[in-house]
Formats: sequence, C-alpha cells, structure tokens
Amino acid sequence: MTARFAARLALGASVLAAGVTALPVAGNAAPAPDSATLAAVTERDPATGLNKRYPVKPGEVVPAALGVTNLGDAPVSGLVVQIRVLDDLDLAVKHDNCWYAVDSNLEAAWCEFDSELAAKQTLAIVGDVVTVKADARAGKVTSIVFRWYSRQWVDAQGGVQRLADGDAGQGTSAVRGSGAALTLAERELPLPETPRPINFAYPQLVTPPTTQPTATPMPGGTPSATPTGGSGPTAVPTGTAGALGDGGTGGNGGGLPVTGANIGVMAGVGGALLLLGGGGYLVARRRRTRFVA
Repeated sequence: MTARFAARLALGASVLAAGVTALPVAGNAAPAPDSATLAAVTERDPATGLNKRYPVKPGEVVPAALGVTNLGDAPVSGLVVQIRVLDDLDLAVKHDNCWYAVDSNLEAAWCEFDSELAAKQTLAIVGDVVTVKADARAGKVTSIVFRWYSRQWVDAQGGVQRLADGDAGQGTSAVRGSGAALTLAERELPLPETPRPINFAYPQLVTPPTTQPTATPMPGGTPSATPTGGSGPTAVPTGTAGALGDGGTGGNGGGLPVTGANIGVMAGVGGALLLLGGGGYLVARRRRTRFVA
C-alpha cells in the first residue's frame, strides 16, 4: 500500500466518521413541539403600537412586563420561562425557582412556576428579574428575550436544570438561586400581531446630562462696550465705584450722564471765565479809545 493511498484512506475514514457523528440518534432527536399554545406578551406603546421601551438608569431594575397568554382551549398546568440578556443587563437577583447560566456576555435564567394558566388567561411575572449594571454603557443595554414553555414539555426534555445547563458556557453549569421565589399574577397585556411563545422587552438607558461649568464673575466686574460719537465702542468698567447703588452703570452696558456736584463746579468755572473775558474786552476798548484821541 503506497503512502498516498494510505493518506486517502485515512481521509475517507475521517469524513465517514464525521458523517456518522452528525446523524441524529434517538437520544438527540429534535424534540416534539410544545402542545400548549402559548404567547409571550408585554406592554405596548400606544403612540407607536410597538413594544414599550422602559427608561432606566444604571443600577436600576427594569420594570418590564414579561407575560404569557394561553391561546388554547384547555388549561396549562405548570409554566417555564427562559429569560436571556446580554452585555450590561444583568440577572443579578437570584430566585430559588430559577436556574442561572452564564456564557461569555450572555446570561440566561430558566424559571418554573406551579401556576395553572386557564384558557385565554394572561399571567405576568411579579418580582425583580433584570437589572442594569452600575457601570452600564450606552449601546450595551439592548433587549430582554423571553420565551414560555409548558412544564410538561420541559419535563419531557429532562427538566429545567438540564435546559439551563445547555445555556451555560463550556466547562460550567447552571446555578440555582437562593432568594425568594418569583411568582405570577393575572395581568391584562396586548397580544402581538403574530402570537408566538417568544417576545422582546426593551430597556432604554438614561444617562445624566453632563453639566457645563458656569463662569464666575471676576472682582470688579467685566467691561461693557458703550458707543461714543460713532468712533467705536469704549470700555466702561462696571461693578466698581460706579456701581448701580452708587449712581453708576449697574452692569447694564452703558454709563449714566454725569450729574450733581460736578456740574456745579463746571458752571462756576465757566462763569468766572466769562467775567474775565468781559473785563478784558472793556479794558482793551478804553485803551483803543485813548489811543485814537
């Protein structure tokens, strides 16, 4: 047997083995569909008709309605919900009727309820389920994916713990919560346009606005421009000795006319000059008359 022929034989054997491995066996056959006719429901925005968005801040609980409606004609005894979130959404609150799994940036919870869901009845989860991380970032708060199953179907797949382990990362397994159990309560919620067991709820991260620093006035005020005779603005200081309380400008961008004692002084000086001028005129006239004579 040549080396080339042996290599081809080994390659063919590996391909055949891979094909046999890929063939479904009885234990890995696709599960039968859930016989219960369930619809995952949540709140809607009346203005848009779309699923409601829930404004939340970092560290807050998302108040999303995660509900289920029985569209069938027979009651469903026992329910299971799968909840999945990504990135900066967190399944931080642990409940003892839920199994929690983590795979990289994906978190999942499988929660089971003993409640019976009557035909055409709607129930929704009561209790904190999803929170926003304290250091949440814009663009990393997206959606909550939730899907409902009948407990009968889940038990046929090996139980809720086995399904939760399927969402866990490689080498890890799901962990059961230890806090108070989640419960269900009756609630009116609209059906989606296409009733199906899976739906989405949308948190919307609200970040506080960044405040701009305000300028602190300098001692003595700031200069303001006052037009003078069309020759351009001249700087007139405000907030100094000529402040509003002292008869000054008061920071309104222009000075007031000078009044009071200053006017009296100027008037006195002008009168004295006028008298001196008149006297000089009379003396000059007498000298001229005497000169002519």
